[in-house]
Amino acid sequence: MAVMTMERPTSEDDEGHGPSDDHRRGRAAVVRALHDQLDPPEGYRIEIIEGKIEVAATPMGRHAVLVRRIRQAVEKDTPAEIGAFENITLEEPEIDRYIPDLAVWPEELVDAEAEWVFAGEGCLLAVEVTSPDQERRDYAKADGYARSGTPIYLLVDRKRRTCIVFTEPEVDHYLTRHEIPFGKPVTLPLDPPVTLETGDF
Repeated sequence: MAVMTMERPTSEDDEGHGPSDDHRRGRAAVVRALHDQLDPPEGYRIEIIEGKIEVAATPMGRHAVLVRRIRQAVEKDTPAEIGAFENITLEEPEIDRYIPDLAVWPEELVDAEAEWVFAGEGCLLAVEVTSPDQERRDYAKADGYARSGTPIYLLVDRKRRTCIVFTEPEVDHYLTRHEIPFGKPVTLPLDPPVTLETGDF
């Protein structure tokens, strides 16, 4: 999968000086404003990951099959007012913006005609399924999802053949991390809890 990375603007903060809150806010504003203006070609999506704008091709078919299986399991057991959505941009408080492979939101929260970026604090579950040679990006998102207050982050690592469930967000990291190998059921602590059968992952 081809990935293009655009480095964030540099400042004196990058020369070894600790960034001030004003500098961080200013950098975030610049990067997000640029992100707002970009129009990816068909078949690509644009995110901000660790302060950098990254453009990646949409995933391969097997990836989409796994996302569909997770969506079916989640939607089977969650209330009607809760939905599992793709292609919704989630923004964490500092700078990053992610497009989770799948995210669970209250439908009324994302049912907006003119908005396309939503605060991650409203997301109930974010799901990322790794693509070949792109695993680092999805692991890097864990801290951003935690900063946003997303209570559950499910990372499906196809290379390692394991599911990682991050829970209990605290400031900029998750306090709890459970690894479950493919083939064993994975419990997502939603309300009510959802069990994923991973035997065919």
